[in-house]
Amino acid sequence: MRQLKPWMTSILLSSALMGPAAIVQAQAVTAAEDSGRGSGTIDEMIVTGAAQPLRTTRGVGSRLGLTTFETPASVHLIDREQIDIRGDHSTSEAMARAPGFAPVGMQAFAGSALSARGFSGNASIGQLYDGNRLLVSGGAMSFPIDTWGFQRVEVLSGPASVLHGSGTVGGAVNYVPRSIERSNFAHEAMVALGSWDTRRVGLATTGPLADNAAFRLNGVFNDTSGYVERNDNERWAVSVGVEFDVTANLTAWLLHDSAKISDQAYFGTPLIDGRIDPRTRRLNYNVEDAGTTFRNDWSRVRLRWQPSESIESSHEFYYLDTARNFRNLEFYTHNPDTGLIDRRFNFATDIDQTQKGTRHDVRFDLGLLDQSASLLIGFEYNEVDYGTATFSAGGTSVDPFDFEPGVFDSGAGVTPALATDTRQYALFAETALDVTDTFKLLGGLRVEQIDIDRVDRRSGLEVDLDFSPVTWRVGALRVLGDNTSIYGQYVVGNDAGGSLISLPAVGAENLQTGRQMEIGIKQALLDDRIQWTAALYRITRNNLLSRDPANPELAQQIGKQSSQGLEISVDLSITQRLHVDLNAALIRAKFDDFNERIGTEIISRKGNRPVNVPERTANLYAHYALSHAWRVGGGARYAGRRFSDTANARRIPSYVLADAFVAFSWREGAELTARVRNLFDERWVVQPYNSGFQWALGDPRSYELALRLSF
Repeated sequence: MRQLKPWMTSILLSSALMGPAAIVQAQAVTAAEDSGRGSGTIDEMIVTGAAQPLRTTRGVGSRLGLTTFETPASVHLIDREQIDIRGDHSTSEAMARAPGFAPVGMQAFAGSALSARGFSGNASIGQLYDGNRLLVSGGAMSFPIDTWGFQRVEVLSGPASVLHGSGTVGGAVNYVPRSIERSNFAHEAMVALGSWDTRRVGLATTGPLADNAAFRLNGVFNDTSGYVERNDNERWAVSVGVEFDVTANLTAWLLHDSAKISDQAYFGTPLIDGRIDPRTRRLNYNVEDAGTTFRNDWSRVRLRWQPSESIESSHEFYYLDTARNFRNLEFYTHNPDTGLIDRRFNFATDIDQTQKGTRHDVRFDLGLLDQSASLLIGFEYNEVDYGTATFSAGGTSVDPFDFEPGVFDSGAGVTPALATDTRQYALFAETALDVTDTFKLLGGLRVEQIDIDRVDRRSGLEVDLDFSPVTWRVGALRVLGDNTSIYGQYVVGNDAGGSLISLPAVGAENLQTGRQMEIGIKQALLDDRIQWTAALYRITRNNLLSRDPANPELAQQIGKQSSQGLEISVDLSITQRLHVDLNAALIRAKFDDFNERIGTEIISRKGNRPVNVPERTANLYAHYALSHAWRVGGGARYAGRRFSDTANARRIPSYVLADAFVAFSWREGAELTARVRNLFDERWVVQPYNSGFQWALGDPRSYELALRLSF
């Protein structure tokens, strides 16, 4: 595995951590440019990619309609223009740019898993679509699948259980679909060709249907052969929505999304003598007829009623039907005695899941003692029916470099294995009070009842699990002048320690509790051309399942895990032509109390770092308008070293991925972009698997040519 160049690390971390120091330099540049505009020596230039992150309202951090500047929490925005400029097609590519986040999910599991603030995976980082949470099963989050349909991505770092329920101790991400345009028609089309026979086509159209109604239709298709042999991946997504006024103050939306992924399934490359042998980089050790499919259909009805300027109520009803099918030989371990790769875990599973739910809330904008106040109260209910049918068999041993993949052993076929019925009821409330013109208090409370009926279809064992978590947060924010705010918050959240809807029959008597303390600063300067934020935090998570050293057969929820760190984000519109985004995060995560059983021994992992958690991350992206017709840009993202096992014996090297583009626009609404990803052909790891004995490798250098038209 290629070692990270020290100069790469230095540039990325120094740029991000010293971003605010660039303010003085930017002031000089801006003043010079302003002077040039006054003398008529600089042509007028449209600002591109110059978002106003601190002035934007984001639902992921609060439902009270607060801007980022007013919210005592770490919230960030990735807008439509940034997604297009950077060329990020998948959710993991987009989220890799967010402060403190790193993609850690392999494509065979839909590639959506994230790491943030010392916690990793879909059971700790909640992902939402348009404010609604899909409860994952088996660790695979398969919707949404593509960024083409997004208007923006909203990111909340740290525990988010008050707003979004269990399983969000590391943070929450809300993928917001493209908005419906009511006054004018707007159409967009895209076609792209890339390395490994990649083809990509997208269409988006919206406009009025009548004076009181409008529509939107989005569709995208993506197909690639992949850089690893026998790793074809095809995905498509379609969404349709209609918005109409029922009355003057009641608006309704009818929305539907469908998506499917068909993947030939690459589960990683086995380590040989503790490293990746270059000769195995493009080999797929799965069977020839392997396959993974994900299908999702999501229907929603939304109502918004606003009887007055100070009262607004929202009501949503949804139904999700999803299916996942796996036929793979998944584990590959190098055998030093024979020199062969031992392949095992020939596994088939069919997963059917439906999720139906509703959420209702009412927001009041009040006046209290001559100060403004907001109050939101709501109710949420969802029910998930989940069932699996599985089959497993042994495997074969093959030569590491020259082998026949063979075919899947289907045996007697899948048989019913597990069925669960999960019901969640929640009452929640949020309030914000302006104590003075410069001091704001924010509070939130969520009271839940979670009932899980679990049936092992083979043994007949039935287990009922009941949880009654109470989560809350308090925060305070002080405004210093018009452009600076400082804040502090304390948050209590929870995790299930795995997928809530498929928890094991034993060892899950209590939910894991997460607590966070955070302080931060947000500032906008030079007419918002420079915006930066910084946050310090500490999170502890209790009730991890840990072995009792005195009784190795006894597993108790007595473990503890913690993380602490620093995050900095800077958004610079240095001139009208040049825009720069950069961020960095330093993370110290560890097990404070955790015992693991290895064979007959109980081994303490105290002080070790959790699996798949990078120690630091950094991002830099810049683009420059050479003229009205030409634009260039590029960036780099860094993820520090990780470990692929709880013993911290197998270390995953850090990496830097750089990309660059040049774009030509021959008329308004028409742009041709040439792009290269992983510019320096860095060898990097997405996710460890099979207890760390195999690593799913990331894409090498690739190229893309894309045409985008809007009219």
